[in-house]
Amino acid sequence: MQPVSSLDAALLYAETAQMPLHTLGVIVLDAPVGFRGSPFATMEKLFRERIHQVGPFRRRLVDGPVGLGDPHWIEDPRFDLANHLLEVELPQPRGLRELAAFVGEYAGRLLDRRKPLWEMVLIPRLGRRKVAVVSKIHHAAMDGGRLVALIHQLFDEAPSGSRAPLPDQPWIPDSEPSPAWLVADTARALATRPWHAVRAIAEVTESMLERGQAAHPPHESRAGEAEPGTEPAAKLFEAPPTPFNRALTAHRSVAFADVPFRDLAGIKEAFGTTINDVVLAASCASLRAWLLAHGGLPERSLVANVPVTVRAAHGADGDVGNRVSMILAHLPVTSEDPVGRLLAIHAETHRAKERHGGSGGDVLRRFTDLVTSLASPWLLTHVVQLYSASHLADWMPVFWNLVISNLPGPATPLYCAGGTVTRIYPLGPVQQGSGLNLTVMSVADRLCLGAMACTELVPDVDSIVAGFADEIAVLKRLAPRRTRREARSRSARRAA
Repeated sequence: MQPVSSLDAALLYAETAQMPLHTLGVIVLDAPVGFRGSPFATMEKLFRERIHQVGPFRRRLVDGPVGLGDPHWIEDPRFDLANHLLEVELPQPRGLRELAAFVGEYAGRLLDRRKPLWEMVLIPRLGRRKVAVVSKIHHAAMDGGRLVALIHQLFDEAPSGSRAPLPDQPWIPDSEPSPAWLVADTARALATRPWHAVRAIAEVTESMLERGQAAHPPHESRAGEAEPGTEPAAKLFEAPPTPFNRALTAHRSVAFADVPFRDLAGIKEAFGTTINDVVLAASCASLRAWLLAHGGLPERSLVANVPVTVRAAHGADGDVGNRVSMILAHLPVTSEDPVGRLLAIHAETHRAKERHGGSGGDVLRRFTDLVTSLASPWLLTHVVQLYSASHLADWMPVFWNLVISNLPGPATPLYCAGGTVTRIYPLGPVQQGSGLNLTVMSVADRLCLGAMACTELVPDVDSIVAGFADEIAVLKRLAPRRTRREARSRSARRAA
């Protein structure tokens, strides 16, 4: 048995019927020419051969008694792969629109906590010679960084495939914990909770002091004011109200788009930014157009939560749970200038990364340590349910407007049973008060965007992904002009 970390436990306590906290991925493959087998049987064989490489897939949640003890993961003695692999036929014409409709409906269903928290759905016929696999994995089980590693474990780097390494030792399921063990563990948790709370308070105080010292780089005054022409750092609860920053319903809509990765690389080189800056700028432009079509722009910039993986910083930190931090970034939707928006975002994210530095990686973990030490799982769960049921998000300030994630996907082509992985559309959860999530992943020569939205708050999520692709085209057209101006400037300096 393994205890659930405080950050992962917080994700479990925060989940409600209106706010499922699983992630989804839509993987599209071109079937090999001449394939006559059963796609579902092929998927089942793949998982039977490789599931030992994905530890969380055979672990089930065990809650403490009466909502007082800490949750644990156990190697599920009742694990059955058949409970996690499904097959669904789409209605005609079986295109991306029908796929998005299914995924949106599927996204609104909670995972069954009596089983390991994941499922895979095979869509056997998606257009001509295409199949799709829709994954659903609870965020408490693994974060984006671990999901990327999962892709490499399940797929091959050559069309001919590769033999999965044998397990180092046979898998041995755990025994179900006895009532006496659960009571004893709950007593231990209650007895040590005050000590954990004191330690968590000290760590949170230390984090606040570290971030306070890092919040005043040379280009900012001691009063925290940025240089003229730059925007102060984004802060929690600073997000302006928008139509999608309200209480959630249980309904979800999704949309997909993909653009050539080389287009983003060219924009990045031309303007001296990063790929993530280009993603944020394209998202900003799309949101600007959407807001103009839905009541007008806010008076100030949007605030985006940009997750940052800190898994590498932990080294060999296991295969369970989340190793993630975040930075906040303004999206200047009030600006009409595409290049100006991109450069403003680049300047701010650069400063935010400097401030984040080494001190930001454990802030979320320390905060959730504090919260879970001060309150029982029963209390935290019921507080979240009350907040959701009372629609308080319609009246309370929100942490941020939306989440925008950038997952580094596979840089080389991937294959499955000879079929080629052509697209991977990632989809992250939405939160109370923030009904829109944009997530991108690079897949060989494409950048794939998945948008998840609360249907009632964003009924036309397709327009947001279309606006993203349109802005990449705009910045691509502007990039050569920038390159030519810089070349003329260099020539003038050499001539002088």
